[in-house]
Amino acid sequence: MKKMGRRARWGTLLCVLLFSASLATPGEAATTPLKAHAQLVEEVVGFLYSDTGFDGILTMDNLPAGELVPPYFYHYAIKHTDSLMSSTSGYPGYASISYPGYTMAVAIDAFLAYWAYSADPEALGRARACADWLIPRRTPAGDQYANWVYSTQTDGVMGGGFDLESVMSDKPGMFGACCLRLYDITGEASYLACAAEIADTYVATQMSGAVGDDGRWPFRVRPADGLVQQDYTSHLIPAVRLLESMEARSPGNGYGLAAQRAWSWLANNPLNSLSPDYMHWEGFYEDVFPVDQIGDRDHYSAESTLVSLVERGAPGDLASAIDILNWSTARYTSPDNSQNGFGTYAPAMLEWDHWTNTTYAATGQWAYVNLLLDAAALGLPEHDPAWRTRGVEALHTLTYGQGTEPLPADDRMITTIRELTQPAFGSETWYEQNFNTVIYVLLGMGLATELAPGDENHLLRTEGAELTGVDYGSARITLSWSGASTATLKLTQQPLSVRIGTEWYPLAGASTPGWSWDAARQLCSVRQLGGEVEIALGGSTPAPRQPRPLMLPPYPNPFNPRVTVPIELASRARVEVSIFDVRGRRVRTLHAGSMGAGRHELIWDGHDDAGKSLASGNYAARLESSLGRMSRRIVLVR
Repeated sequence: MKKMGRRARWGTLLCVLLFSASLATPGEAATTPLKAHAQLVEEVVGFLYSDTGFDGILTMDNLPAGELVPPYFYHYAIKHTDSLMSSTSGYPGYASISYPGYTMAVAIDAFLAYWAYSADPEALGRARACADWLIPRRTPAGDQYANWVYSTQTDGVMGGGFDLESVMSDKPGMFGACCLRLYDITGEASYLACAAEIADTYVATQMSGAVGDDGRWPFRVRPADGLVQQDYTSHLIPAVRLLESMEARSPGNGYGLAAQRAWSWLANNPLNSLSPDYMHWEGFYEDVFPVDQIGDRDHYSAESTLVSLVERGAPGDLASAIDILNWSTARYTSPDNSQNGFGTYAPAMLEWDHWTNTTYAATGQWAYVNLLLDAAALGLPEHDPAWRTRGVEALHTLTYGQGTEPLPADDRMITTIRELTQPAFGSETWYEQNFNTVIYVLLGMGLATELAPGDENHLLRTEGAELTGVDYGSARITLSWSGASTATLKLTQQPLSVRIGTEWYPLAGASTPGWSWDAARQLCSVRQLGGEVEIALGGSTPAPRQPRPLMLPPYPNPFNPRVTVPIELASRARVEVSIFDVRGRRVRTLHAGSMGAGRHELIWDGHDDAGKSLASGNYAARLESSLGRMSRRIVLVR
């Protein structure tokens, strides 16, 4: 039985038995969740925060006790005995093995999703720790496939496993997109630089030729010289997402053209009903030797493509997305038997052709794409009401995924339903099942908002720019974004007023910017054009608040010989802008005194106040005024 956690659990075995008697019988779908979805998220995050695990942390420094990082940095799984040691014979054949490219990407996405939902600073800190750990462990800068993340790590050394000397072409795009998210939130130049380096390699290595090749990348390649170990992959969407984001930030460097060519490859091959490769979704998983997985299809690349089709919304994209969902559902829905799923453990999805067992990650992804299609097609002739029903029921299935004795009595997600129906089947939990549970339950609550708690305040969904700040105060909720966006929050009460930028808006229908309130569903929708939003929940109507001076991202960054530090003021104010070194010492004052309304650009030439040239390294530009303080990291490269 599960131990007491951060929220209320079942208190006694009698409670569990009485509740179990009311659950669905074999053959019925999981129309009733085992627990609140928000409770599941809190519990799984609590497990990830616990850093449970011992033995087997083998680092590149070969430290006997292991490096002081969370276990998921060096292991793909934690055994139910809490040991981290992998098998040293057979699969996988290493004392420790992990899949850093994928695991760090889903870990960052999970922690950032939880940070937006909860405003917990530890979640943001862990997301940053994942990126900070992996950035210096990429392929050498002189390689043909330079600055890419490794898809496998064995015994503390990047590479090995079934990748041998190779890396996978989809994992760098996943990680690069995460680095862009962190850059928007923190302003740390290293994140932007990492994303740009990964994107540059995509541009430099994109294939040309016949319709089956033009615009794609090989799946497994040796980074030093580009030797192909496994050729075909349909998982081009991570590269497309990264390249499109980089084109928006740095146009004219080939990113947009490379993204368009990748889209053309998808359109001409797996999305083309006349192509021999129609619905040929293959090439994602790391844990199978290349020759053994050729021809084996997977749901992951198919459904990630579905998401991008819905988001892009070009003519024909909705029809293609529906075709993918129909294909994935027909191929991977678990049969109703004791091996893969029954009764309360349905609907559930098989992972892929090579390993036909249900996983909670596969089930969560399928739940999300059902709900996403439901929202995208609502009111259109193509809409199918079964999508929402299936999506919600699949999210219910996830609430049954933590297991009971003899499995571990904590809040970790187990890997497959067979561990519940046949406890002898498995002996370990994959960390990615836990990260993906957080991701897909929170995404699901943003679309099926009735699943979110009604007695708490939470941001459920953002469409548009990246969230850069969040604080859930008792009387004020403050959020900020990197640009224009529409946000959906579930609140305990109707807001009194909402400040968008510098102006307070009363309840005002569908104006832009503006906000609206759905009392029946407790939903507040806010439309803003970039900046800060403050939601007043009680008290009197707030007085207009003078906006604080803003320091925009410095450029170029890294820099040599000079960097521009942009400042924006809504009205005249006294400000001080200074440069500090990594030890917190002020080395240069750029401005101290009154500054008028509007945009100002301050220049730093890399010298201190005495005119001495400073060394390469990290520095901080800091703006201080009576209205607040903010800083941006800048990197000087000599």
